[in-house]
Amino acid sequence: CMGSDRLRTTLAGFLVAAAIIAVLAWLVGIGDVVRSLRQADRAGVATVAALIAGWVACWGLGMRAALRSYGASISVSTGVLLSAGAGFANNVTPFGNAGGEPLTTLLVAERTSVAYERGLAAMAAVDAVNIVSSVCFALLGVGWLAVDGGLGGRLTAVAGLIVLTAVVAAAAGRSLWRHRRGVTAWLTGGLARGLAWIEPRVPRLSVPSQAALARRVAGFGADLEQIAADRHTLLVVGGYSLAGWLCQLLALWAAFGAIGEPIPVTAALLAVPLGSLALALPLPGGAGGIEGALVAILVGTSLASVSPAVAVAGVVLFRGFAYWLPTTLGGVVFAESAIHRLSESRR
Repeated sequence: CMGSDRLRTTLAGFLVAAAIIAVLAWLVGIGDVVRSLRQADRAGVATVAALIAGWVACWGLGMRAALRSYGASISVSTGVLLSAGAGFANNVTPFGNAGGEPLTTLLVAERTSVAYERGLAAMAAVDAVNIVSSVCFALLGVGWLAVDGGLGGRLTAVAGLIVLTAVVAAAAGRSLWRHRRGVTAWLTGGLARGLAWIEPRVPRLSVPSQAALARRVAGFGADLEQIAADRHTLLVVGGYSLAGWLCQLLALWAAFGAIGEPIPVTAALLAVPLGSLALALPLPGGAGGIEGALVAILVGTSLASVSPAVAVAGVVLFRGFAYWLPTTLGGVVFAESAIHRLSESRR
């Protein structure tokens, strides 16, 4: 029952995402969008694909570094495949990373020697570093525009929002970390009450006791503290995270170059981090929401002098690779794991 509910939620999310993209194309003129995509330079399109592959690889190496901090032996290829798997999980579940990380951690536990709670802590650390990296690029874009004299009008409000968000997020993160023991206790109680409510309603569901749950949550907290204290690992993960974001930023910039309508690098510096906020929407991988946000940022501000149709075409080209490349490769990874589990169960 819960599986069918999740499937219906995911399908509904895909329908909403497809509807958003279709409405965008209809509003600006489907013919103009298709015309821009048809005249895209093949070398430019290949560059976009290569940069997106570079993003997946960089974040995979970051995941590998985080997992290796627990003593796990993980090859480079496994790290990249885990990154693709994370992309698939995030792109087919609502709320992006929040919905996909439990599935990704199952894949990590299966493919490596890292226990589930420890793998979840590593994924949480990588996600936190990725958020910090995106804010750094957004602030870099704001600083670049300020020095260049490009701030004005709506961009001033956007810049103010970015700075305010960065300050609030930093303060909230620090407060949560300082009071993590109390947060852990509160989380344990909430999980116990939620599972107690679910248990009588789901047949054959075995719920752990509150004491066992408290031990597992405490273990997760200890694993998170361990990786947070490992400065070298955090620096390595941060480096790969920045490299991955840079690949995404350049991929958006290259997408517009491929259709013959180049945009300033500063536009990509601000648009990609801001567009990623749509991952918080209940859409699979933010599909539809991210596209809409990117188009609104590029057309609604003075960042880029492009028409709405060109903006949609460039965003569709960029997001086509950013969404489907990790989703396709990650789907193969999950399928292979499912086949392996099935064959093991039949032995």
